[in-house]
Amino acid sequence: MKKLVMVILAVGALTFGAFAAMAHRSPEEMMQKRLDHMKTALNLSDAQVNQIKAIYQQNTATFKADRDAVKAAAKGSDAKKAAFQKMRTDMQGVQAQVKNILTPEQQQKWEAERAKHEGHEGHGHWGKKGEGNNEAAPSNK
Repeated sequence: MKKLVMVILAVGALTFGAFAAMAHRSPEEMMQKRLDHMKTALNLSDAQVNQIKAIYQQNTATFKADRDAVKAAAKGSDAKKAAFQKMRTDMQGVQAQVKNILTPEQQQKWEAERAKHEGHEGHGHWGKKGEGNNEAAPSNK
């Protein structure tokens, strides 16, 4: 019984450590992971990857300012809603720039990927609704 408890604790510690490591990725690591996924899913050329990376890098300061504004605003306040709206608008602008780099076939794949993830707001970065976070993530709808 004692060995079983130790095994369960060890597995739990390893699992928690893996999740903690993922939660503390730097913005550069998250950008690279996004680019790697897009390259594979959309079959991007190296030139396209470099163009998209440049767009993301040009907007790094804007994204940081948006995240900081959301964090700084009081929960449920108009300031928080406005910060989320600005973040959404900035993200849509970047997405439009990226879309212009893609071929029509890649755009279709990208839209299909995005459609698969619609309705998942409130489950990612912002947490699940009703689990200590009553605010929904910004919606693209």
